Amino acid sequence: MQISMAVRVRHRHRLRATWQRPRRQGRPRHVAGSAAAGGALVQSTPHLSYVGVHLCAHGLDQPDAFGPVVARLQQAIAAQKRARPADNVALLPQRDQPLRRRFAALFFAPLCGRERLTACDTHEPPLPTRRGRGSHRTPLRQFLGQLERLAAAAAWLPALVLAQASQSPDVDGHLLASGSRAAMPKGTSTRLGRMMAGSHAVIAHNEAGHARFVHSEPPDLPVSHGIVASCPQGAMATGTALLVIDRAVHAGAMACAFDDQGVGVLAMLDDHEPQGLESCAAMLVDTLADGTKVSRGPWQVPRPDAPRHVVLVKPAEGKTFVSWGTPQVQDALAVTEWPRVYRERNAIQANGFKRLSDHGARNSNDGRKTLVGPDRHQQRAREQRAQSLMPAQQRLDKKAEAVKTPQDQVTEAESQGHGTRLAQRQRAFAVLAKEVQAVQHKQDTLAEQAQALGPPRERADRDLRQQTSMTVRTLLLENALTSCMAVLAGTLTMQVSLDGLLHILLTRSGARLETDSQLISWLNTTGLAAAYQRLLTAVVDGLCAMDLRDQGKPMRVRLTGLSP
Repeated sequence: MQISMAVRVRHRHRLRATWQRPRRQGRPRHVAGSAAAGGALVQSTPHLSYVGVHLCAHGLDQPDAFGPVVARLQQAIAAQKRARPADNVALLPQRDQPLRRRFAALFFAPLCGRERLTACDTHEPPLPTRRGRGSHRTPLRQFLGQLERLAAAAAWLPALVLAQASQSPDVDGHLLASGSRAAMPKGTSTRLGRMMAGSHAVIAHNEAGHARFVHSEPPDLPVSHGIVASCPQGAMATGTALLVIDRAVHAGAMACAFDDQGVGVLAMLDDHEPQGLESCAAMLVDTLADGTKVSRGPWQVPRPDAPRHVVLVKPAEGKTFVSWGTPQVQDALAVTEWPRVYRERNAIQANGFKRLSDHGARNSNDGRKTLVGPDRHQQRAREQRAQSLMPAQQRLDKKAEAVKTPQDQVTEAESQGHGTRLAQRQRAFAVLAKEVQAVQHKQDTLAEQAQALGPPRERADRDLRQQTSMTVRTLLLENALTSCMAVLAGTLTMQVSLDGLLHILLTRSGARLETDSQLISWLNTTGLAAAYQRLLTAVVDGLCAMDLRDQGKPMRVRLTGLSP
């Protein structure tokens, strides 16, 4: 007779205490089983999580995707040691293999369901396969702190730049809200309707969807200001002076700023600006095959200070699409190409930002350090008050000068004993005096508001070094996934989206078996619908066609209903 008993963890602890058999300190080691089968050594891992992540890792190891990143880290370590030879703070090891393993663990952490690095220290599998032995002695939080000290984000930025130049990179900002008990600058980053601290990153993508440039700033600075400030760096990184951006407020000021820097910008008009053919003196340029009319022309009301050329696209049915570009865009792109280039920006960058959040943990805040600096909110309030006080003072001086004449006329009428004329002049003087009093009251109010701001204050500002390092990590991960999945999609006979490939492949569990001649990985298909099983079968066939190798051994991928 067999009786099933549920033995829980606390029961085992009680038995260990009773039998005086304590468990060894430290994390239990997962030793893979070894045996001999047919005269060949066999090493098996019967339960392996995220098999697709390991396959993707081998795909990246084959072209040595981590080599340039590790080399730049080693250069940063050497530069740090030369700059501070007496610094005793522990830095990263200069050996290639430990650096490669730690960066791989940091790189693949979000794909393993670890959005926050603190979760990597308490949930071990499957990161030990990427970090090696002794991983509990080198937590990723410590590794990220070392990267912050080395300014790893600046060292990794050149790794984003590809060999080929972009024709028209897409630029947009990603806002990230963060909670803090300290007084910190707040901008347009919102959560549950509240204005919060955080950061925003200006990111540029090329036509293939690869990130090429990133620039992080505090959230209280408008995204448009960050784009203009980082424009020269972005143009240098992308190899072109033609950018495509989303609709932005104060597009006329942005166009002037970009035109002064010699950069071309293509964007769409804001909702508050006039839409439709009535806003421009448009002339028909071309009629597309679907009946869409493309027109261009100057503004109905001349705007000599706005270097914007307007193109209108009026479909047979629907809303008129109005886009604008600087003179550089007009010289580089044909008018009929403007709508297509802008639509491609939406398809590439909008989907890219979704993947950055889903698979790259882009919405996770990293780093809680703060730097004390001047209160930018107070500075901007002072500038606004100063700008308001100057015209108010000018109006007051003008009114004071204008009231002198009727005051002299009233004095003259009183001295000459006039009756009716004196009453008329007194009424005119009273009206002007009342206007002077109103302007004086407005100026006094503005002066009181400026004085109420008090002396210059300081406010805690977020240290963006760790956040920028993790953002660059996420962009490198997205670029690698896009490249790997593009190669895999080329071997498939059926059409599937990149998001579908990532979802069906990366999250599957399974097993692994290694012999002296090959390495076999099994993907568990338990619980998958028939359509997803057909898709996963096609993906497995594509992985086998890619001829992946690990230490010279060919890798084979199989499907199984249950883990062997």
